[in-house]
This record gives sequence, structure tokens and C-alpha cells, in this order.
Amino acid sequence: MRRTSEQLIQELSTIIDSHFAHAVVECYVEMQQRFLAGDWQPTELDGGRFCEAISRCLLQMDTGKIDHRKLPGKVREDLLNKNIPHQLGSKDRYHLAKVIEVVYGFRSDRGAVHISTEYTANYMDSMLVLHASKWIFAEFLRLVWNRDRKLVAETIAQIVQLEHSVIHELDGKPLVLARDIYATDEVLLLLYHAANNRLSRAELREHAVSQNPQNVNVAISRLIKSKDIRPVGEDEVALTPNGQKRILEQVLPKLVPQK
Repeated sequence: MRRTSEQLIQELSTIIDSHFAHAVVECYVEMQQRFLAGDWQPTELDGGRFCEAISRCLLQMDTGKIDHRKLPGKVREDLLNKNIPHQLGSKDRYHLAKVIEVVYGFRSDRGAVHISTEYTANYMDSMLVLHASKWIFAEFLRLVWNRDRKLVAETIAQIVQLEHSVIHELDGKPLVLARDIYATDEVLLLLYHAANNRLSRAELREHAVSQNPQNVNVAISRLIKSKDIRPVGEDEVALTPNGQKRILEQVLPKLVPQK
């Protein structure tokens, strides 16, 4: 059965505190969607909020206690405390506590809480937080449902893709979902979504399905001229810092609904 995030929240609310269920699902979905849309800078902060919510869920599942204020560090102490009874297995508690500790650490240690001139959110940091959070969420669903990993993986993919997002990827092929989008904007989004922020011109023509191939060629030339992208080798083009700035400040605000 395909689930929306709201359906998943309702199902989880029969097992754990409803406030926890809302917080976990909404934090996870928002973090994933913003990253897929190319807005990866808030990932560390979103990951911190997600860890707070998931830690409180695990505390309830393990000890039966509902605590809306306890932070991950204190929950970790409870999960690893050998002197109290536990509902969750020792290996599950240990590994979840360790990964949550790493992800939550990025919230403060790397500067995401208190914005400073010395730190700018790093793409690789965000990737680590994103994928670690996905593992945490998968393990949480496996434990709370007591179901196999295949169903968990399908559910995780569904709740992100059934909500609003700018790019949908299937079998390694990205698709920009926005309608009536300029060719230049579509090229920028595809490059921002791509690994290493680079694609061949042929790949851009293939993936920009709403554009005439000639319009894609013209868009590439214009973006090179404006230095939003740059040629690499014989056929590839890569996104520049100018292009990243243009996406975050001009392209995404037109496409992503404001909350």
C-alpha cells in the first residue's frame, strides 16, 4: 500500500505519541525534499531537529516514558544504561545511539545552529547527515513496525516523492517536475541535482524533457556566457558558484512553496 506522509503519521500515532509521530515524519520529509530541490544548506539544522524527535520516540519505545523535552544526549544515556530494563535490543540501541550522536553533533559542532562567518554549510557534510538520517529513519520504522527492510525502504521512498518536490529521480534518471519552466532554470536544476554538479550536454538534452533540444543548447550557451556554468572537457558542463547562488536566490523561490 502506498502511503502519504499523513497516512504514515496516522499509523505511527497508534504506536507512539502522536506529537512524536508528526515531528519525526515531517522533519524527515522536509529535510529530504529541501535537499532534493537543491537547498542543502539547512540540512544540518534539519538533521538536528530530526534527531531530537527520533530520540524521544526511541525513549518511549524502549522505556515507555514520554518526554517532550529530553535531548538526544540524555536519551542516549538512558538507551545505553545497563542498570535499567529495556524493550529494545542492545545492538539496536547501541548503533542507533551512535549514529544519532554523530548526526546531532553536526548541529552544533559544525556551526549550523549559530551562523558564523567561519562556517558555510558544506555539501559533503549535508550528504552525510542526509544519508545517516535515512538509515536512522529506516531502523526506526523497522523497529516500530517489526516489518522487513524492503517494505521500510518502499515507504521511505514513497513519502518523500508523494509530497511536493522539484525533482523526481527514478532508476538514476532525474525529472524536473515544474511546468512552464525556462530552459536555463531546468538546466541549472539538473546540474545542481547531479553528482559533482556536472553533466554532459547530451544528458542535459535527454533529461530536460519539457524543452526542445535546441532550446537546451541555447540555454547552455547563455549560462556559460553568464558564468553560471562552465565547460569541462569536450562535452561536459559544470555548475559554478554563481550558478549555485542563482538557483538558491532566484530559481527555487519561484518553484518551492513557502511554508
